[in-house]
Amino acid sequence: MDKIKTSPLLLLIARLVLAGIFTIAALSKIQAPIVFANSIVAFHVIGPELSKWVALLLPWLELVTALGLLVPWLRRSSGLCISLMLIVFIGLHTRAWIYGLDINCGCFGKEAAAQEFKYFWLIFRNCGLLVACAYLYISDSRNDRLIKQFKA
Repeated sequence: MDKIKTSPLLLLIARLVLAGIFTIAALSKIQAPIVFANSIVAFHVIGPELSKWVALLLPWLELVTALGLLVPWLRRSSGLCISLMLIVFIGLHTRAWIYGLDINCGCFGKEAAAQEFKYFWLIFRNCGLLVACAYLYISDSRNDRLIKQFKA
């Protein structure tokens, strides 16, 4: 872990990009929860009733964790939460691709519903975001450890 070089500018860019993407995604879903609920149902993983609850709660979780990336004492837990969400999203897109489902991912609400998404791109994008989360988590953990050593 010590061999990873961290650039403050690169950390800031990664943090802002992740926070921005998850904030934009959350706000678009908050504005159109029914469209998002329909996207969730199309994945054939949960039923219509549960999808309504997920469509109401998940965007707020995305928004809170996105903003948490910018708060020093919430960074690591927010990063872990976003990482878990990304792993779930990667799994769902992979499953939909394997089963040949031709659906909108629901990632950015109704504006993106008209676009044709390729699963390879969605999976690749989410893997890239997951790598950014891992980079931030490792860097934040290392910095926290160094601060504790300095205070001791």
